[in-house]
Amino acid sequence: MANKIYVGNISPLTTDKDLFDLFSGSGDVISARVNFGLDNKTSRSAYVVMGNETDMKKAIAKNNNTDLKGSRIIVVKAHPVDQDAGFFSNRSRFRKFSRR
Repeated sequence: MANKIYVGNISPLTTDKDLFDLFSGSGDVISARVNFGLDNKTSRSAYVVMGNETDMKKAIAKNNNTDLKGSRIIVVKAHPVDQDAGFFSNRSRFRKFSRR
């Protein structure tokens, strides 16, 4: 899933639908999800998955540093750890000691 976007500095009022509507203007949105803080009330960040890399690049260029629900959001390509759901399981710290 290499088309994942990180959205930071979002307002606590932002919903999944708000993100979906904002990013759908840039292309095909697969999913949009707001992540909440430890208190389950304040939103900290969000992830949006776009249909392809072209749409992802267009969405980042169009929506970075824009206003959403009173907050100026930060939109960047997600870190490789966040791109791959099995990142840690694929990188065992004991792999270098295994015999093949």
